[in-house]
Amino acid sequence: MPTATAAAHLPIQKRKYHEHNGEPGCQSLEEMNRMFRNFWDPTAYWVCDTQGTRARLQRCPKSQLYSEELGRCVHYTDWSWSDFKEPPSRPKATSTQSVSTQ
Repeated sequence: MPTATAAAHLPIQKRKYHEHNGEPGCQSLEEMNRMFRNFWDPTAYWVCDTQGTRARLQRCPKSQLYSEELGRCVHYTDWSWSDFKEPPSRPKATSTQSVSTQ
């Protein structure tokens, strides 16, 4: 008799690939001391501490995911998918970052 996999019991999530990880540019006052969703990792979020510097990557505590809607980490059973919201600015490209033109 076939057995059901664990995935069969998980809720269906809308999945949409995003070309960047959601890191804000920390260029405006609007971005300071705010948390921004990491588009590629729901256990992490970005924080802008100082205007004009790179955002700091933070991790949620164990068993928690970052909720953009609530602006904080929540237990994974309370987390729900939401569409991506672009940050007000993006990091400026540096010579160490590769940019695809294709």
